Amino acid sequence: MKNVGLGALFTLQFFSVCPIRKNIEPNSSVVRSCLIWLPVLGLVIGIINAFIFYGLASITTMSLISLIIFAIMLPAIWSGGLHLDGLMDTGDAFFSYQDSHKRLEVMGDPRTGAFGVLVLLAVLIMRFVFMYETFLTDSSAILFIIIVPIFSRGVMVMLLGNTLPARSRGLSHFFKRHYHHNVTLTIIGLMFVTSAAVSLHSLSYFMVSFAMLLVSLIGMWGIRVWALRSFGGITGDVCGATLEGMETFLWFIVWLCI
Repeated sequence: MKNVGLGALFTLQFFSVCPIRKNIEPNSSVVRSCLIWLPVLGLVIGIINAFIFYGLASITTMSLISLIIFAIMLPAIWSGGLHLDGLMDTGDAFFSYQDSHKRLEVMGDPRTGAFGVLVLLAVLIMRFVFMYETFLTDSSAILFIIIVPIFSRGVMVMLLGNTLPARSRGLSHFFKRHYHHNVTLTIIGLMFVTSAAVSLHSLSYFMVSFAMLLVSLIGMWGIRVWALRSFGGITGDVCGATLEGMETFLWFIVWLCI
């Protein structure tokens, strides 16, 4: 139980801007617990984001455009831009059109190139469009502000545990070294429970969430194949890009189904 609690603190310390000052030893049990807590962190982020979205919509005259911009910005602020940085680095590396070794060198460059900025803009603009169109069609779709961060982080964790790291060092290698297949089973179980819980709202929302679940599992394997071909494996940046890309793609599924 101690490692479970330390894993939760380690998740906040590593994947959020929460000022956790405790010195935590990252042994295997703590790291595995941390990875399982990641979708739960997504749940917390989603609930806070949905609450703020609903509160601003109820007590202010803010337009839907402004509300969605806030809904996109708040998770980025919560993570300190960690995943968006990975998205830009991955975009720069992939569109350099080099071999996998050269791409990894580009990814490790702290400077951001034009392709990284373009990929960032494309992903965020598409997410905005899908969210905006969704809320125009169904104003009660606020529930998906909670669900999407859970699934996107679940995909990132499963990718991390089921794909070889591209480097023999770095974040992906560190987390992969402590990974266990039970983490994958737990993550899939959490995602199924989330989908089942949505059925309490309505059957139509359950069908949408189940479609999101299937797309998440299929998408994870698709990203895995792409990462192996493009980079020879995954890196921390590829994981961050996976999270941001999946969030946008899941909002596309929500818009498509609603």
